[in-house]
Formats: sequence, C-alpha cells, structure tokens
Amino acid sequence: MLSNLVLRRIILLGTPVVVAADVAFLHPILPDGVREDLFPVANLWLTLHVVQLVVFGLMGVAAYLLLEGVRGIAATIGRLAIAIFVVFYNAGDAVAGIATGILVRGATDLPDAEQAAVAWATTKIFEDPTKQLIFTIGSYAWSLGLLGAAVALYRAGAPRLPLAMLALAASPFINFFDFDHSPPFNPVALGLFFLAALWLELAWQKRVPARTEGSQGQPPVHQPG
Repeated sequence: MLSNLVLRRIILLGTPVVVAADVAFLHPILPDGVREDLFPVANLWLTLHVVQLVVFGLMGVAAYLLLEGVRGIAATIGRLAIAIFVVFYNAGDAVAGIATGILVRGATDLPDAEQAAVAWATTKIFEDPTKQLIFTIGSYAWSLGLLGAAVALYRAGAPRLPLAMLALAASPFINFFDFDHSPPFNPVALGLFFLAALWLELAWQKRVPARTEGSQGQPPVHQPG
C-alpha cells in the first residue's frame, strides 16, 4: 500500500499519538451543558473537529496498514469494516462537531435569548437518534476492523501479545471511537493500538523474510510495504 517506509510509519505510529494528544489535552468536555462549556471554546471546538476529519481518516489508513500483505476472510472483513468506519464515523463527527461548532460560533455575539435557542438546537443535534446511529455504526465498525485484523494477523503467525493488545483496543468498553471519545479509557485504547502497531512494525516484520512460506510453494505470509 505504501512503499515509503518513513511515511508508512508516520501514519501507522504517529496518527494514534496525535489523536490521543487531542483527546487528553485539547478536546473540550461538556459536563455542565452547551452554554456553560461549549460557547466559551467554540473556535477551538470547530477547529479540532475540522482537523479530526483528516486524522480520523488517517486512523483508518493506519489500521489498514496493519493488514498490508495479509490475505484471507478475516483480513477482508477487517478492511471492509475499516472502510465503513471511515465513512460513518467521520460523518457523525462532522454533524456533532463541525455543524454544532458553526452554530455556536455564530451565536457568541447574539442576545441571551437567541443564544439559548442556539444552545437548545445544539443539544438537539447531540441527542438526535439518527446522528447517534451513524456514530454507533462507525464505532462498531472500528471494533470489527481491529478484531478482523487481530484474527488475520494471528493466522499469519504474528506474535500473540500485540494481537491481544489490538483485540483489547477494539473492546466497546474502551473503544476510542465512541460518541464522546473522552478520557481516561479511550486514550488507553489508542495507547494499546500504538503499542501493538509498534511491536508488529518494528519487531515482527523484521523476521518476516525468514518465516515466509515461499519455499513450500505457498505465498509469503506478510510482505510489508
């Protein structure tokens, strides 16, 4: 998929670090409500969600890179699920993040009554079942994609511990790509993804040429880009 090793590793290893930093240090949390918590940081909220369109797409590419050169039903399911994740999760995040950010930013100089109306409309977007469904499809597609990758890599002979990390990162209980991707559990999922990717990229792949099955008339297990 990517022949440039440096670019491959920037995407595979750098993207989860960037996303985790976003969640841990930049992404606003709204415990008290839209007017209290979102209005004061409207510009930051909007900027972050525009940037997230790119970095969440790159997370899909990172997961896809884990399966580069791996074949089989589990790998195919993983790739399809990752594609669904990119489409649906980014769509949900655009509605919940960009649309609400535009609304709130445009209301910061309005009279109090109009600000209250915008806050109500923003809350309705947050709570809308259609938006929730789009997010849910994207979130579970991410979990399925990682599980498919873990199974496919297991069958390809990858070491077990990083695959266990990958499977744990897919758990719905700590899945980063839920609705609010808030700490502390969700950054843990990104950390597990990073550690699994780092192990597979720097340790396992170095041993791939010695473990390929070409001498037995079968294709290699895994050929990194």
